[in-house]
Amino acid sequence: MEIPKAYDPKLAEEQHYSRWEASGYFAPEINKDADAPVYSIVIPPPNVTGSLHMGHALQHTIMDVLTRYHRMRGYRTLWLPGEDHAGISTQIQVEKKLRKEEGLTRHDLGREKFLERVWEWKERYGGEIINQMRREGASVDWSRKRFTMDEGLSRAVREFFVRMYEKGWIYRGEGLINWCPKDRTALSDLEVDKVEKKDGKLYYLQYPVKDSDRRVTVATTRPETMLGDTAVAVSPKDERYRDLVGATLLLPVVNREVPVVADDFVDPEFGTGAVKVTPAHDPNDYAMGRRHDLPQIKVIDSQARMTAEAGAEFEGLGRYEARDLVVAKFEEAGLLEKVVDYEFSISKCARCGDVIEPLLSVQWFLKQAALGQQPLELMRERHEPRFIPENPYEKVYTNWLEGLYDWTLSRQLWWGHRIPAWYDEAGRVFVARTEADARRAAGTDNLTQDPDVLDTWFSSALWPISTLGWPDETPDLKTFYPTSVLVTARDIIFLWVARMMMTGVEFTGERAFDDVFITGTIFDKHGQRMSKSKSNGVDPLEVFDKYGVDATRIVLAATGTTDTRWNDTQVESYRNFANKIWNAARFCLMNSEGAYVGEGFEGDPKSWALHDRWIMSRLQRASYDVGRALESYDFHAAVQTLYHFFWDDFCDWYIELSKADVTVTEATLARNDARSRVLTILEQALRLLHPFMPFITEDLWQRLPGIGSHFLHSAYKDAEPTIMLTSYPQARMGLIDERAEADVQSLIELVSRVRNIRSEMNIKPGEPVRIMIAAPDADARAVFESGAQQIARLVRASDILIGETINAPRASARAVLAGGAEVAVPLEGLIDFAKEHERLNNERGKLEKEAAKLEAQLANSNFVERAPAEKVEELRQRLADLAQRTRQLTQTVEALSE
Repeated sequence: MEIPKAYDPKLAEEQHYSRWEASGYFAPEINKDADAPVYSIVIPPPNVTGSLHMGHALQHTIMDVLTRYHRMRGYRTLWLPGEDHAGISTQIQVEKKLRKEEGLTRHDLGREKFLERVWEWKERYGGEIINQMRREGASVDWSRKRFTMDEGLSRAVREFFVRMYEKGWIYRGEGLINWCPKDRTALSDLEVDKVEKKDGKLYYLQYPVKDSDRRVTVATTRPETMLGDTAVAVSPKDERYRDLVGATLLLPVVNREVPVVADDFVDPEFGTGAVKVTPAHDPNDYAMGRRHDLPQIKVIDSQARMTAEAGAEFEGLGRYEARDLVVAKFEEAGLLEKVVDYEFSISKCARCGDVIEPLLSVQWFLKQAALGQQPLELMRERHEPRFIPENPYEKVYTNWLEGLYDWTLSRQLWWGHRIPAWYDEAGRVFVARTEADARRAAGTDNLTQDPDVLDTWFSSALWPISTLGWPDETPDLKTFYPTSVLVTARDIIFLWVARMMMTGVEFTGERAFDDVFITGTIFDKHGQRMSKSKSNGVDPLEVFDKYGVDATRIVLAATGTTDTRWNDTQVESYRNFANKIWNAARFCLMNSEGAYVGEGFEGDPKSWALHDRWIMSRLQRASYDVGRALESYDFHAAVQTLYHFFWDDFCDWYIELSKADVTVTEATLARNDARSRVLTILEQALRLLHPFMPFITEDLWQRLPGIGSHFLHSAYKDAEPTIMLTSYPQARMGLIDERAEADVQSLIELVSRVRNIRSEMNIKPGEPVRIMIAAPDADARAVFESGAQQIARLVRASDILIGETINAPRASARAVLAGGAEVAVPLEGLIDFAKEHERLNNERGKLEKEAAKLEAQLANSNFVERAPAEKVEELRQRLADLAQRTRQLTQTVEALSE
């Protein structure tokens, strides 16, 4: 059979994906078994503004491996794709475009026209990542693709909101929120990043005690907020201030009287032990203020400028300008005790990076503690869902559920799910599923809808159920919910994972997913997080173009839950792996005349040749190990097993051991059976590898002789032939043959040692050698004797002498084998002893010189302490390798000197 000399990944990727998709292989309906078990995954919906990055590629690869594996196991599989509308991100993108191209703001257009522009942008530019997923080979059911702003999903969002409102778990009220002055919207705590401020200052301000010469010093990082102070708090256990509790202080600059209160929250060790309390501009102060019924004075507005309540001299100033002025006034009044350098964390908007301003504002809130109670009980009582790895993520998840606070739902944006609440002229609120329902409830058509939209994560919280049709009891919801596994990153356990569990349990009584697989993080080669700002990201599409999708996928899959540094060298090695598979398959196919997959292994296995029993045993062991690894989410172990079976067992040894039988020119039954056996093992190996490397496995499988629909899993018997619908190999434990594996391992060890001797002694590749084998064990001798022809061919031996003992010439290269056997290669006539002696001594000298240099480097404590740990370990490993090679050369030199 003709087959190209080299594998062309791009050609295979283009041909096979389009055929798979067009044939409906990705849809669960392809499975015709009415009793088939179900396996379902919903994709973490990427932002509509996004493009593929390594984090996506990692998650998508893991999900596709699981989906393809279970599909081949006969499960009715659904991997559901979709996109998130990404409220803030998308609105910012469109506003930038509008400003750049037309010089307009969204307010110039008005809400309705602006939203039309957003939808136009979404249709034209959004969804790039969805198309990029096709490059990955993702076997998602595109017919079920969802978008969080689809009408069905929007209806689910309104249903969620209304039900929670009717239970009293959603309410509208004033509270202290995180406010982004740049994006002009409220944010939840999970949308805020804590960033260390290295160059901060701690200001010590003195507040006079009324009717006394005494002063109380407070320490603060934000002097400007003192304009809104309504108390000073101390610990009730702090003896220094016990007599001042209940006293009145005179607040400088604004000349307001404020009380001293005692509160357990105050840490006596911080600053002076006395803290200023600004209930309107700090979350901890807000809580203290409510405990002590303190006034709330708003001195900073939504644009981070000072309000009229801050005083006429400050009104309109930016918060940092006001800070400078407050400090100057305290200094002028002699009330600035000191300013010290201070490192502390500040809150920044995760989107734009602006410093968050805590503000009192009227917003919509959800009582998460009420909604989170059932998922918390589910975890405590039944450990559901199961986290992989369990440690530390189960505890992280549980701790968050135990400390839930009210979730700020409203966002001051236009793009998103508009809050389903309407107001009449009297200001009364009517929450309803539709405007018509609100009008009926209000008894008037003169209503105004709330202008705010919901936090993007509100709709994302419904993703597993809304995408399957909830609130309707659809066939998809009945069939595919709860989903089987969620594959996601650790940074959204709070934002998304916990909230999907909340809504799932609340509205269906069932968990959202059985398992949660937390992937590792892919860093750049220096161990830094990849980001646009650092320009250190690796574009998966470029890696695909350079090395092929399959090679990239299997490297990603092997990452699993482990953090890793990206290195193209790994992908290059798996591209070489793909080429190795291609070349081995090419040899098999070019010698496939008269052969058919599935034949050649008839009869009692005991009658098979040793190497055939060995490879069948190795195949069963690999099938067992890979299946067990996939069931336990140990992707790295699965990849390692596949790599070594394909590269070592099949390509390097089985083909070589079978080659003499396969390449016979005369068309005999024995030749055809030998060819069929090699092809049968190849076909099973391709199936094992398919979930990880779908393109090359499909390309080669389609070329195998005798392939047809009869090879498909019974659930797909009516489909067109494709490897992705075959049965995944299940281990037949009765075919595992420990003795055959041990015997062939003896042959492999012998051949490897003789090849090493040829290489080390610089024996020409075409030069035949004599081999002398001493095997005290009779069974071992029998193995070597029966495999003598194969040994001779593999090491190019002219003569093989096998005995219980041997009397090898003194000038022989020797190697000890397992079980007490020994092999010797007489060197007389093969090499120039003097020249070889000189060459080996020179090589040993070079190794010793390099080793001395490394030893000096590693003896330098400064180098060891400052160099990256992986670099130090690399040098130590190199030193160990040099020591081993030097010992081998010394032994060889000694043999030549005898």
